[in-house]
Amino acid sequence: MPDQTIYQKPRRADRAGETVVTSTCGHNCGGRCVVNAHVVEDRIVKISTDPARWQPELPPLHACARGVGQIERLYHKDRLQYPMRRTGPRGSGQFERITWDEALNHVAAEMLRIRKTHGNAAVLDASRSGNTAMLHGFGVSKRFMYRFGGCTELWSNMSAEAEIFAVRMTFGAKADYKTSGREPTDYVNSKFILMWGWSPADGTFGTGTPQYLKEAKKKGVRIVCVDPRRTRTSVALADEHIFIKPSTDAAALIAMAYVIVSEGLHDQAYCDRHVLGFDDAHLPEGAPAGASYKSYLLGESDGVPKTPEWAAALTGMPADTIRRLAIEFATSKPAALQCGYAPGRTAFGEQFHRAAYALAAITGNVGVVGGNSGVSNGATGRSGIKSLPAGTNPINSKVSTPLLADLLARGRSGGYPADIKMIYSAGGDLFNQCPNANKMAKSLDGVELIVVQDHFLTPTARHADIVLPATTFWERNDVHTPWAGAGHYAIYMKQAIQPMYECRNDMDIFADLAARVGINDYDDKTEDQWLRELTRDAVGDFDAFAALGVARFAAPKDAVAFAAQIRDPENHKFTTPSGKIEIYSMALAAKPDPYGLGVIPPIPTWFDPVKPEAKFPLMLCSPKSRARTHSIHGNQPLLARVDPDDVWMNTDDAAARGIRNGQTVRVYNNRGSTLLPVKVTSRIAPGVVSIKEGAWFTPDGKGDDTRGCANVLAEDRSAPSGATTYNTNLVEVEQAAAAMPG
Repeated sequence: MPDQTIYQKPRRADRAGETVVTSTCGHNCGGRCVVNAHVVEDRIVKISTDPARWQPELPPLHACARGVGQIERLYHKDRLQYPMRRTGPRGSGQFERITWDEALNHVAAEMLRIRKTHGNAAVLDASRSGNTAMLHGFGVSKRFMYRFGGCTELWSNMSAEAEIFAVRMTFGAKADYKTSGREPTDYVNSKFILMWGWSPADGTFGTGTPQYLKEAKKKGVRIVCVDPRRTRTSVALADEHIFIKPSTDAAALIAMAYVIVSEGLHDQAYCDRHVLGFDDAHLPEGAPAGASYKSYLLGESDGVPKTPEWAAALTGMPADTIRRLAIEFATSKPAALQCGYAPGRTAFGEQFHRAAYALAAITGNVGVVGGNSGVSNGATGRSGIKSLPAGTNPINSKVSTPLLADLLARGRSGGYPADIKMIYSAGGDLFNQCPNANKMAKSLDGVELIVVQDHFLTPTARHADIVLPATTFWERNDVHTPWAGAGHYAIYMKQAIQPMYECRNDMDIFADLAARVGINDYDDKTEDQWLRELTRDAVGDFDAFAALGVARFAAPKDAVAFAAQIRDPENHKFTTPSGKIEIYSMALAAKPDPYGLGVIPPIPTWFDPVKPEAKFPLMLCSPKSRARTHSIHGNQPLLARVDPDDVWMNTDDAAARGIRNGQTVRVYNNRGSTLLPVKVTSRIAPGVVSIKEGAWFTPDGKGDDTRGCANVLAEDRSAPSGATTYNTNLVEVEQAAAAMPG
């Protein structure tokens, strides 16, 4: 078959004395866009993006402010320049310059000592998503650690674990959350789009998604947003915004299902053919009578009908609104439910996602044009492009990521696999991004070595013993693909400048360290050889791809996930045990506590995640910042102007506390406190406050954060699925005693 790939050069022609090369931000931002470096004498003097105008058939890959603001980051005065060794207390930021040989020899000797003394499980790989490209990405540290004999790993996805789990339980073990939604080209085919905790104009869900939604809007598609905040997406596109309290989303979806079922608006024929467990007539063999979703909705199994009035008391959504929304969703054919990750980052977040997929299924919207599964990512994958092969961890030592602080604090005494004696972090900032930052910082007494490989002295790097300066994506070659299946293309990340200062790329650092600990097979290829191997199953003309910058692959046959399963169920079964969409999960019925983190019922079920406390009456949510990719860019003052850090507070809540817009306030609970300015607004639900995630943890002498780090307030708690619980936290807000630090 001839190569159907389109190779593009998404940049202006070089000018005299200038070379323009194409790359993309190698961060976990939710998009994958073109950033072009304009290079003069080995210095980037300008960053531009894809110059093409918007067209839905072949959309340009326009970058956001974070992309075009990369110069500020690359040439930042605080960029790490050389290896360093800690000289002061952990967290003090006191270091001395050392050579690469001194740094790597020390790390190698300590790793060998710790392995011999404590075993491999005492070594924690805390590398995360600061680099997400195919070569210099997740695989570089895993490949090293696995060859070292293994390590303890943090296994759950900090953003989307609730969705990952729910997709597998509902649509099958081989279903991938990244490819279980629909292509944005299909938005125009909907009659009704219900955005639930989903704001692609704030937290990007694929490059160009807002533009596709605008096209749908022009075609007359009605858009409704449900969210604790009136987001940028809601303001720009929604016909209606409905406020909801954080952590209560599952209750609202369950009540909508009640309305649909009780009024006979569900698609019974579709359920009969494609769904397991909707009603008692379609339960698997051995399931108890009354175990169906319908029985639960109607209160036949527990005596509590899941009426709109029941949900209204929990969610803050008026009962009439819930009823009206349910009827509109059921009667608009086709309707699409687009769910963000935020409602899943709650104490029982998997229930939100499973309730969403159930709603999509009972209305016959899964796998049909203009409909959706309830997943907000795309319907295609990476088109065969691979990541650096890591191998398999020789030891079974895994911990759910949100429990990191507790793992460090208690180790074996808390039931964890090991007492952690060493932490290695390449491209990660877990002291900033994991919940309960204060507890984490106080739990390091038993850790004998912390190594951080990064670009700046991040909150995590400030606690390190050895800091290694890594190159940015501008200083090496790589390949990247769209985030979470949102598109079918790849971008060649062409090196624009020589490595700055003494910085080295991640592969070279680990290869050098591997040799020092006796690993002989870490890296046996050149950078170019690796990239050709990783792309050979997708890219027909690698040289054209590398020279031009973008490879566009053929569009999929179906723009909506699971279309084949719905169109031809006999020959294309879901990979669930039943071969159907499982509202009743046979896997959960067989193993209700899959991770030892809590029981998960076979059907979507409401659990109240919040125990009200008079002392802390406000619910905290932590949305994305348009000025950061998680904590990346957290030290860029120019970029920060795009989306300044503040705490959103409802006008009534502020008035009750005598708080005025723009004042510095203290947000606090039993885990810590933080200072930041307040934005008093009607764009957030009463009883709710929001702080954008990712601000750098910057404690004062008393341990109180001074820069708006939401994770000093978040509990180190895991959902039963392993998901984070960032949006299930209670706080109070008061006027600050002193002004914000300068």
